[in-house]
Amino acid sequence: MLVTIHKALIQTTKARKDRIRPEIYKIGLLPGQPKVLAYLSEHSKCMQKDIAEALDIEPATISQILAKMEQAGLIRKSNYNERKRADCVSITDKGQKAFGQWLQISSLVDKISFCGFSQQEQGQMLDFLCRMYRNLTGKDLT
Repeated sequence: MLVTIHKALIQTTKARKDRIRPEIYKIGLLPGQPKVLAYLSEHSKCMQKDIAEALDIEPATISQILAKMEQAGLIRKSNYNERKRADCVSITDKGQKAFGQWLQISSLVDKISFCGFSQQEQGQMLDFLCRMYRNLTGKDLT
């Protein structure tokens, strides 16, 4: 059977998710939450719409993700002084701890994924994926 780039990307992404999901559940995270924690760890006190835009997540979906994260104590919402209806989202200490654990998990899965790859090959892979993303979205991965 012919392996296409599409099939290889889909199945590799699924295999990585299958390795990662049980581990994130162990640390109390749900799918979608690690990337929100990553964004919040670099952008303190931001608007919900900014998170949705930066992560390419629909506003309704980010609203659900953030509600669950707030309930779990991973983030906190507060109102901006000048905009009483707008929520400012920030990461909590519990969220920072979970994010640190997530970094360890993702580092281990990367190590497993790239076993037998040279540093140069890993760099090329990253470059190829970033270029593909830019071609498809018109945006750079950050």
